[in-house]
Amino acid sequence: MNVKFLTSLPFLLAVMVLTVVFFGNGFPLLFKEIALAISILCKEIIIFLLPLIIFSFVLYGLTELQSESVKVVAILLPLVCLSNFAGFWTSYLLATPVLSHSALKITEISRNNILMPAFELHLPTIIKNDWALLSAIIVAFSNNFLKSCYITLFGKVLNRFANFLLKRVICRILPFFVFGFVIKMQHEGSLNLIIKDYSVILFLVAVLAYGYIAFVSLVLCKFNVREAFTKCKNLFESVFIGLVSMSSAAAIPSTIAASEKNLENPKIARFVVPAAANMHLLGDCFAIPIIACAMMMSFGSHYPTPSEYLIISIKGVIAKFAAAGIPGGSALVFAPILIDNCGFSTEMITAFITVYLLFDPIATSSNVFGHGMFAMLFEKVYNLVKKR
Repeated sequence: MNVKFLTSLPFLLAVMVLTVVFFGNGFPLLFKEIALAISILCKEIIIFLLPLIIFSFVLYGLTELQSESVKVVAILLPLVCLSNFAGFWTSYLLATPVLSHSALKITEISRNNILMPAFELHLPTIIKNDWALLSAIIVAFSNNFLKSCYITLFGKVLNRFANFLLKRVICRILPFFVFGFVIKMQHEGSLNLIIKDYSVILFLVAVLAYGYIAFVSLVLCKFNVREAFTKCKNLFESVFIGLVSMSSAAAIPSTIAASEKNLENPKIARFVVPAAANMHLLGDCFAIPIIACAMMMSFGSHYPTPSEYLIISIKGVIAKFAAAGIPGGSALVFAPILIDNCGFSTEMITAFITVYLLFDPIATSSNVFGHGMFAMLFEKVYNLVKKR
């Protein structure tokens, strides 16, 4: 068998998951705690380096586009809002026939077997991701007027350094990063719980979210099935990272690499993916409304009408810009909307957030899948606007 394949990240990740599934119960508790601690440390390193990567990629991408940079941002923000809005309404229209006629009862979730890391080492946050993004846009826009070769050169040098960090640091620690989180999920039994008690809702969320994103990708490929399949396959590694880590931010480097293969202009991937990662969350556009509507049916509330859901979806699109890049962050941001517009009680909100956390791997991985699709969509719209 090809040595390159045996050492490839997808193969190593698959081996790790199967090893934990079949032999995880036999691992000593101390080993599990150390593995989880190493995974958390790897995540800290990735999150620590992420602002630099975002700044360098956005700066380099916009300076390479030069006078087009203002147009790029003007296209990006409305397109993010439209895509999220379309996701909200697709989930509502497709899930309503299933949810509105069945009361899905949510059972109590046990939290007695939580795996704790053997140690924790938190790295400081020098600058937040959104500030890194905003700073890069400001510097790039300023260069449109300054025409400074030093800023352009700085962007190129910094981008080379960021690529070095991606290939030589982040890619090397990804297997260790994934391993501990898989052990945590197996130890706490969350995977078994999802499959046993929430299989109907989980299946509905997964099918609608992945199916919608795959269908949009197929449309963008002009219904060329082979091309669409290849582009979706390129995103598999980043989707898997999002699945096991429950962090779309941690999957950004891999998503950029995959999107560079999928786009005609790789520079667009280096800008769009990190810029839209915390705003464009298609997986949440399916997971949050479906779980919330299931909660309303379970607790005896009325199913939201289209006019009520319109207000919810508009507020949800706005809330996407404030979503925190942590497990369950989107649910926390969305909770006030459910309280104000759907009459959620404290008990309902607690159940909603708890169930969302169980669904977070599916939501996050479909968010990552959506990032790759959005990069293709952005390129199509950008080329169309540029041509006209």
